[in-house]
Amino acid sequence: MPIDDTPALMFWRSDGGTLNPDEMDIGAYILSEYIPAKPLVGNLELCFTGEEQATSEACAQLKCGEALKFPFARPDSQPRAVAIKGSKVLVAADKTTETKRVVELTLESLFDYEPGDTIGVLPSNETGLVDNLLHRLELTDQADTTCHLKLALNCAKKNAKLPVHVPATTSPREILTYCLSLNFVPQKQLLSGLAGFTSNDEERSFLACLSSKQAAEHYQSLILEQGLLFMDILELCGNCRPPLAFLVEHLPRLLPRPYSIANSPLEAGNQELRVIYSLLSHKPGVTTSMLEAKAELSTPEKPTKVVIYPRVSNAFRYTEQDLGSNQILIAVGTGLAPFLGFLAHKEKLMKQQPQQKTGHSWLYIGAKTPEALLKREQLMALHESSVLERLRMCYSRGEPPSYVQQMLAEEAEDLVKFLLKPETVLYLCADGAKISQSIANGLSLCLQKALQLTEEEASRQLKELKTQGKYREDVWL
Repeated sequence: MPIDDTPALMFWRSDGGTLNPDEMDIGAYILSEYIPAKPLVGNLELCFTGEEQATSEACAQLKCGEALKFPFARPDSQPRAVAIKGSKVLVAADKTTETKRVVELTLESLFDYEPGDTIGVLPSNETGLVDNLLHRLELTDQADTTCHLKLALNCAKKNAKLPVHVPATTSPREILTYCLSLNFVPQKQLLSGLAGFTSNDEERSFLACLSSKQAAEHYQSLILEQGLLFMDILELCGNCRPPLAFLVEHLPRLLPRPYSIANSPLEAGNQELRVIYSLLSHKPGVTTSMLEAKAELSTPEKPTKVVIYPRVSNAFRYTEQDLGSNQILIAVGTGLAPFLGFLAHKEKLMKQQPQQKTGHSWLYIGAKTPEALLKREQLMALHESSVLERLRMCYSRGEPPSYVQQMLAEEAEDLVKFLLKPETVLYLCADGAKISQSIANGLSLCLQKALQLTEEEASRQLKELKTQGKYREDVWL
């Protein structure tokens, strides 16, 4: 039996610690009776030509033609490689306060934009992860061999199609690097399908059982709570070797990641743009990991490149027409990014048009600590120069802890009076899963307090504000 020298992959417990697959007894999760989910089956075949593909750092999805669409891309723009012009650490990671490392990246810009606009960044999977998976699939020797996909002769699915996000001519390495997501939550039918690709009886039973309704509690615990992803499952089941064609058919596409532009075009004449990202200390995101690696390698003499495209604009932006309007800006953490562009744009416009009537801007920003607050000194300078009329900051790890909702509640009457002015718009940028909802609840309480409304009436008022375009959100996951 050959020795598998693939470096061990570690997955993470819910408490943030690592757990070696060797420490986990998968047999403990196998029930005596269960009915596996209906397994996914393969309908594609991978055909090799025998020729070596020339190595390239170009994103493979750019070779897929017009059939492949990029989410929310501007109709007149295509993804293009742009140079990384610089990077700056804004916040250092701090384990004691669970503060993430935050980096500002300056990129070359090849299109027009306004503050609040967003870009899509095309990611790539980490080289070591791809090499490990190639090894597992016994494709190391054919990693760079030209291949193509075709429908299997005994295709079980009547309407089976070739995936549009994989080039017509490609290689295993290219597919795994640029086309397929490897860090995703595996669905039960996929687990059931993977059970058919292991020679180990215990692994087969574990995968089949985990896919069943009877083992719903185990799936909830391992997958949804402890956060085991597809690659973690493969590491637990070391003998599972699904065909690459099966993975191409059933793994999700590696999708672009959206980022808010964090500067004004007036700062650099549309020649560059800045984005801000945070990096988790464990299980960092695919795109942020790629950006981090490329930023470390980039030099002024030889800049590395990333592929980006401008996304369709929406109402969450600040333009010259908004100079005379009022803004209430609410953000938590890196949600401040678009507002840095708003305020920089306003500052430039105020200097260019000193006679123009200028609206008032209020900013409520939350962070874990003062050190974790992005560009704190710059915000204070904007406040002193009257670009910001009101600046409120709070810290969830402070003594005592304070939150954005509390700041809003303390100024409920002022806030609501300002919000209900015809020329005022409220912008909220935060985590769409929890924080934005908590802040929305806080705003509802402000309306209840200031206007003597019931909870139902305040909720209805918030909906009306959204309909009127006076309450705009940019939520991220």
